[in-house]
Amino acid sequence: MIKQLVALTVQADGRYATSEELQFIKDYLGSVDTRIKTYRKIRDNEERIIHRVEAEKRGLNEGLFKLGNSDCTWICQRDMSMVIRCINADMLINDMQRLREGMLVWYETIVRAFAYKRYSVRTYKILQDVMQQHLEPEEAELVMPSLKLTESLLTQ
Repeated sequence: MIKQLVALTVQADGRYATSEELQFIKDYLGSVDTRIKTYRKIRDNEERIIHRVEAEKRGLNEGLFKLGNSDCTWICQRDMSMVIRCINADMLINDMQRLREGMLVWYETIVRAFAYKRYSVRTYKILQDVMQQHLEPEEAELVMPSLKLTESLLTQ
């Protein structure tokens, strides 16, 4: 949303923006109440969401909390919290470009460096399912694009 506003300011410099150019603002404002409600719901349920994702991953019995011989549960919880918060902020302001160019570029580097692809493939599919269980359909519709982008970039 922010980058779209900046781009519109540059594109419409010296003239009035057209109705078509302003449509994204109207669309955003039409969804802002649901976005705020969804943001609050995810924020207030973050710990439950993380524990549910963790429980489902443990149920797979694939050692997804092991790094060598070390239990990395706390690292997984910390990272999941960070990802959920970034996805939630992205959903609130409707700016996937910010998510892609910020946290996901950084985290993708870590995933590749530590060869977490197997972990990421499982985790982000489970996270999508768990989020849909915690949200109403119209809320899930707002957050799913960011979740799918995260899954796509972190599982390549």
